[in-house]
Amino acid sequence: MIRRIFGVLLALIGLIVAVVGVAAAFWLIGPDNTVQSGEQQLSSKGLAIASTPDLLNRHGPVLHVDVRSTKNQPVFVGVARDFDVSSYLKDIAHTKLVQVQYPIALSTQDQKGTAGPLAAPDTLDWWVAKANGTGTQSIAWPIEDGPYDVVIMSADGKTAPDVQVDLGIEIPKAFIMSLVILAAGIILLAVGILLVLFRRRSRLEPPQNTSYFPPDGTPAPSQHQPGPPQQSGAQTGGGAVRRVLTVGLAFGLVTGCTAIPQPDTVKALTRPAIGDAAAVAVIKHYNVVNNKANSTRNRNLIATIEGGDLVRESQAGYTIDQAAKAKPDAAFTYTNSVIGAPQFGGYPMRFVSSSGISDNKAYRHLGVWERVSAGSPWMLRFAAGVKTTVKLPDLIGLRPAGKADNTKLAAAPQAAATALATYLTAGAKSPKAAVFVPNTDITGLIADLAKTRAGQASTPKAVRSVTDVFTAPQGAPTFMTKAGTAIMFVTLTHEHTLLVANNYNFSWAAPPMTAFSPATAKYESALTSTTLHDVVLLIPPKGKIQVASLDSQLVDAGGY
Repeated sequence: MIRRIFGVLLALIGLIVAVVGVAAAFWLIGPDNTVQSGEQQLSSKGLAIASTPDLLNRHGPVLHVDVRSTKNQPVFVGVARDFDVSSYLKDIAHTKLVQVQYPIALSTQDQKGTAGPLAAPDTLDWWVAKANGTGTQSIAWPIEDGPYDVVIMSADGKTAPDVQVDLGIEIPKAFIMSLVILAAGIILLAVGILLVLFRRRSRLEPPQNTSYFPPDGTPAPSQHQPGPPQQSGAQTGGGAVRRVLTVGLAFGLVTGCTAIPQPDTVKALTRPAIGDAAAVAVIKHYNVVNNKANSTRNRNLIATIEGGDLVRESQAGYTIDQAAKAKPDAAFTYTNSVIGAPQFGGYPMRFVSSSGISDNKAYRHLGVWERVSAGSPWMLRFAAGVKTTVKLPDLIGLRPAGKADNTKLAAAPQAAATALATYLTAGAKSPKAAVFVPNTDITGLIADLAKTRAGQASTPKAVRSVTDVFTAPQGAPTFMTKAGTAIMFVTLTHEHTLLVANNYNFSWAAPPMTAFSPATAKYESALTSTTLHDVVLLIPPKGKIQVASLDSQLVDAGGY
């Protein structure tokens, strides 16, 4: 009776396992090892539909996404690191995909924000997988360890998406595992049925032998020698079944373990700021726009490719050239660029370029490019010409300098920039001069400033004082090279002030100051001017700091 009860239970378990195996193999998964969500319609009041990192918190399987527009418009689907997507969609109205219930429904939440627009997603270089165009767009991406997001948008980045979406997770060996589960269920079912239906044969008692005694009284040997008990056919078959079942379950567990997606262990991701090919494309685009802006002295156009102090310098140069009625500069390009792209895990991001100059073989162009957010363009924010005779450190393997690097350098970068500003302010006799490798650009600038001050102070009754003050900004871009030398890109601000004595007035009478303050403008209190100096500093682990380049640009002149 107990055997039959156990057989019924085993058969029921086997039936359930077999049904699960059949459903998994031929309904949920299929021979392609892929679990599909089924086609669902998704729309957004904002500009994008983006998943949360929690939806892709296991790695190993292959993610399949098929997207098509319900309005027959071009669509975009892509996968990117979460910090890129978060920056791209920051403050923009969009829809979050928060839950996937296979194979039935997708759950979303609307996120409030502005109406955009966004930069066209296909123009951005940080996607790890993407597809763009009309009709059904598909991606297949092996899910990597770390926080990643899926983004679905209209291809133009300006209109709200309305799409049909089918998500799939391809799990290696999932179909085989399902078949193994099916086989295990069938075996359990068969064993259960055997236990219920097969009746055990009763053992036959051995025949009773008649004992007799020979005349000598010694008992005769037995006619039947008892041997070891023999197992019934049901017991022998059950042992074989158990062995098959054990092997099948072991195989299922092994294949199941290899198929189970592993939980993510990486909590924060980084990546190079840009790839070499994308960086070269950025520089080529700059060449085209820069030459066009220079030829027409278009202040608005140059502001689309330059930022920070650099665009102020370029626009000031246009003002000076226009006042002097100078011919536009001849077209030139930056060539043969070497790229240093540090790793970043957030924005802003920067990379450094060292390029040849098509019309000046004696110099190389050093540039610092910056992207403020994931959706903003790359802008040139610092530029300097470095003589080809100056040996620059290798840019490959560049990384942002951190606080821990300060103790490994001859001077902390901020201290080095401040020391240079102090040196230039105090002049040739400054004690800070000993910190730097002798440099003719620096000594020449100091000599010119001293000469100018002497000339302006030649009339002591009219001039109360003349000063030149240099200041260094906080947080200038600084990078560590593989050789251990820091390369710092700092723009010093130089304020020149002439204080006018009582009952006198002064005006700027010579270019380039007259481009900002015509000779007819009279000032009774002071004359002022502002010049920006772009400096490249090389800070070694030991020794003196080298000034690799110094470029100057007057940006304002006036008075009060």
